[in-house]
Amino acid sequence: MKQFLLSLGILTLLFMTPSCDVIDQPFKGNIQDTTSTQQQRNVLIEDFTGHRCKNCPKASKAIEALVDAYGSRIIGLAIHAGPGNFTNTNADYPTDFTTPEGKTIQNFFGTNFLPVGMVNRENWTASGNGHWSAYTNWPTLSSEAIDSTLRIALEASAIVVNDTVLEVSTEGFPQTPLLHDLSIVVLIKESNIVSPQLMPDDTRDSDYVHMNVLRDYVTDTWGAGFGTSPMVPGDELSKSFVGSWDTSWIKANAAVVVYVYNPTNYRILQVIEVPVN
Repeated sequence: MKQFLLSLGILTLLFMTPSCDVIDQPFKGNIQDTTSTQQQRNVLIEDFTGHRCKNCPKASKAIEALVDAYGSRIIGLAIHAGPGNFTNTNADYPTDFTTPEGKTIQNFFGTNFLPVGMVNRENWTASGNGHWSAYTNWPTLSSEAIDSTLRIALEASAIVVNDTVLEVSTEGFPQTPLLHDLSIVVLIKESNIVSPQLMPDDTRDSDYVHMNVLRDYVTDTWGAGFGTSPMVPGDELSKSFVGSWDTSWIKANAAVVVYVYNPTNYRILQVIEVPVN
């Protein structure tokens, strides 16, 4: 009942301007302090979208409402991938937001309709589509994920060197015994990008502000090995990565997203995002 009322309240935020105080997770300078006892499990919502998908702005608004409710514990990622009639460019929609990695993920997890998403990639199986969810279900799914046990804490920092090189350092701290290997993914997203978008009333908003847009992966699409079973509390995992930085991206609007997942079922165990310095 509590989760139902909470989800209902969040859904109303899609149509209201919320006013609430959010206590974000602690930071040490520009490094998110995720090793303290205050850390809780975060949620990655992979929002498959397109600038010619008229209902996709509703999904983006749903993520904004969840961020208003939960603060930095909700991390949105807008992946422009799907049928070409939703994502292709033309004179009215000139910006190509697609990425090879986004298309790879979309093909692997399998969807041909938008908008649709995954919440921490819960319930994935080799067959079936239980991992897909509509944006109207994200409040309930996010609440359930947030209330679940944190199995590993993450810490990261990101810095651009010489305007073209991105250096990312990551650390992981098991919070419970882990009896499977871990993979880690590092990617770049950017918000506040003004570019045309088809709207739910079939109008074209030439000044639409795109949020959480996937720009590039620093790691491979499926990441890199991060830990080998067994791992226990007290272990410390670390890995550093170097990627390319596009000078057209605005650092103040960008963030590096880091997540760790179980490579046997793709379930995301923890995710954080950090500013780009």
